[in-house]
Amino acid sequence: MTLLDNFEYVDPIDRRWVAPKGHVIDGASIPRFAWTLIGGPFEGKYRDSSVIHDVGCDKRWASWQVVHEVFYMGMLTSGVEDWRAKVMYAAVYHFGSRWDKVVRISGIPAVQTPVARQRALEGEEPGSTAEILSVDPPVNLPLGASTSTFTIRVSPPPQNMAQEQFEALRREIEEAAFAGKPTRTLESIRSVAK
Repeated sequence: MTLLDNFEYVDPIDRRWVAPKGHVIDGASIPRFAWTLIGGPFEGKYRDSSVIHDVGCDKRWASWQVVHEVFYMGMLTSGVEDWRAKVMYAAVYHFGSRWDKVVRISGIPAVQTPVARQRALEGEEPGSTAEILSVDPPVNLPLGASTSTFTIRVSPPPQNMAQEQFEALRREIEEAAFAGKPTRTLESIRSVAK
């Protein structure tokens, strides 16, 4: 579908997400197998969140983790049941788009590349990798700068959840919800396949 006007969502921490007029939404940011769980990306209460998620994955406004979490928050805003939103979040988190990001790390001597890589990976998903793209200045001269700025590409880990693991997770979340018990947290959903 093509957006005929801008579509906006303001998340619970007041970030504004704008899907621009003219953007083509194809639903590809939601794994196709998940469509059979609750319907296609153009129907149901989660459609608006699907639009923001699709554009977020296309434009890469933020890290893939944040875009997937905004999908979850948007579903809750639209009235999707928490357990169902968690199942959809698990699908996009473990099977949806992932992309690299480039970070700049300053204040480290040019010769300490392992330290720069380690700092770039702080808070990233386990299994992520860091590749140094540039160092400025490339060497620390005796009378020059004592530290450098590293430009580093951080690549996400490969997706490692099997479809059978996802099905078990989906059943667990659904059964807990229908029994009136607490369901998994987002953090525990993320760590299921690690």
